[in-house]
Amino acid sequence: MSNLMLGVDVGASNIKIVELKEKKNVYTVKNILIAKTPSRTVVEGAILDHGAVSKAIADALATAKGISKEAALALHGKDVVVKRVKLPWNGKGDFKEQFLWSAEQYIGISSEKASYDAQMIKHDIETLLADTVLAAAPKDKVADMLTTATQAGLKPVVVDLESLALVNLVTAFKGKYEHVNVVIDMGHDAVRMIFFNDGHVDTVKTIYKGGKFLAEEVAQDLSIDIEKAEEMIRDPENLQNNADIQAAAMAYGSSLGSEIETIVDIYMQERNKEPVDFFVCGATAYISEVVGNVETSMGLSMAHIDPFRYIDIPANLRPLVDACGAGTFALACGLAMRKA
Repeated sequence: MSNLMLGVDVGASNIKIVELKEKKNVYTVKNILIAKTPSRTVVEGAILDHGAVSKAIADALATAKGISKEAALALHGKDVVVKRVKLPWNGKGDFKEQFLWSAEQYIGISSEKASYDAQMIKHDIETLLADTVLAAAPKDKVADMLTTATQAGLKPVVVDLESLALVNLVTAFKGKYEHVNVVIDMGHDAVRMIFFNDGHVDTVKTIYKGGKFLAEEVAQDLSIDIEKAEEMIRDPENLQNNADIQAAAMAYGSSLGSEIETIVDIYMQERNKEPVDFFVCGATAYISEVVGNVETSMGLSMAHIDPFRYIDIPANLRPLVDACGAGTFALACGLAMRKA
């Protein structure tokens, strides 16, 4: 059996690392780590300081004995593209090879600057159209991730895309939905909406209003630095007892909910499909006032992605998960399920 890889999620706020072991199709957490990402070293998925980020990863790894070094990592950002389209193909020759010759017209990124991939889901021999998921990422962003991982002492084996890894995680445990669903990843820099059905990403939309925008507003209102504001926001007791932070979180949630609703409406008009279930993950998703007001604004409920409902976790590691929120580790868990 192939070995599972170390899932490493390099975020703008935190670095999440998960190592799993598998026995008889049951996953168990072997190691789970979280480290603070040095300030302003990762912005919208771009690593700006290899040395600082690799040191943070290496320091975290040093706290775990016998941890695997074969790693799966993920890319995200406005320049990382995933979308599902129907491409003309007559069924002759190698589909992927033919697509790569004309990929730029479908992706919108120069082939000199991006790495492309395409997965054909099905081919209609009557219309000669191939239902396909296209993916692209800037070559320099891939190189930066590989450099950072290598400098941290890792052996990067897989560089996945965030949206694909999260959908694979949900699909692995809940099965393939025939209807459209949405994963809402509430990140530090941005909120990503991943529309998917039958186990495949349909499209990804980004709202550039991540948790840092709430922290900046609180920092300004209370005349404190942003790091202190982030600590206060993520402390449930402090949030409950501070009316100013509560008001800011509620206003942020309402505004975000309106933007999410607008994107859903546009998706329905363009695709003639209505999303049924909404899943939420990311550190900001555990600020109850934010999620509650997003739900109120949209008039629906969202289910938290909790990978540890399906992955066993030892009692001594549970406090870390409870403190951070299980969905904080969703992407790292999805990556950790990849096999070398």
